[in-house]
Amino acid sequence: MAKAQGKKTTGGARKRLIKKVVARASRAKAAVRRVVKKAAAAPRKALAKPPKPAARETPKGRKPAPPVQKHAKAVPAPPARPAPKPVEKKRARRSRPRVQSSGPPSAAWFAQGAKPRSSSFIPAPPRAEAPSLVAAPPASSDRLVASHELTEFAVRTVPVRVDVEAGGGRVVLSANPDEVTLRPGEGIEWDFRYLGGADVIVDELLIEFDKPSPFPHPAFRSRRPGTARPHRQLSGAVHSNAVGKRIRYAIRAISPFKTEMAVTRPWVTVTA
Repeated sequence: MAKAQGKKTTGGARKRLIKKVVARASRAKAAVRRVVKKAAAAPRKALAKPPKPAARETPKGRKPAPPVQKHAKAVPAPPARPAPKPVEKKRARRSRPRVQSSGPPSAAWFAQGAKPRSSSFIPAPPRAEAPSLVAAPPASSDRLVASHELTEFAVRTVPVRVDVEAGGGRVVLSANPDEVTLRPGEGIEWDFRYLGGADVIVDELLIEFDKPSPFPHPAFRSRRPGTARPHRQLSGAVHSNAVGKRIRYAIRAISPFKTEMAVTRPWVTVTA
């Protein structure tokens, strides 16, 4: 019993000690709060009550100055308002013509038949042709065949390539081969090629034979095609009365002003 009572008394002493510590801590917190409130209220009171002006000492024989009348509580000046911003005038929107379609949707630049167009219609700019519609220049082995060449009597021809080359402000003509051998009934096929921009300078090529000509015509004119594309000229069949002759002819490059720019002189030999 004695041990149990001793344990009980020690347990009660601990509880009382804990209560005292908690009470002291709460009183200390309350004291700190009061000090903080007083410190925060002190500057407000100092601003609310301005300090009294010190009394002026007046010399003897003079009356003291009348007390300054206390005015009402000063009203702070209103803050300056910013100047109003200039109002920007909105640009009026341009009226657009209303287009009413009565058919299937289509591009504006397509032909619409006899349907009148509005005054505000602007045609589309010219468009480039499709690559499939532009013929590529044929290879050196290709030939341009006309319809009359399929119906006329076939003539065996010997090809002669004529290069028309421009460079350094000059035009040079060269025939390959420089001499051909023909039999009666055969002819020449001149294949013209423009190099170095010669198609811009040269307007036409003139082929001339001295009279009497071994071919049906003494002269042949071949105008440029306009796109540096290979083109040809056929002479026709050589006459039988020219057998055994070696004939020299001239190929001349003519400018748009009808002046001679270059000349080459190949040969033709007619054998039996």
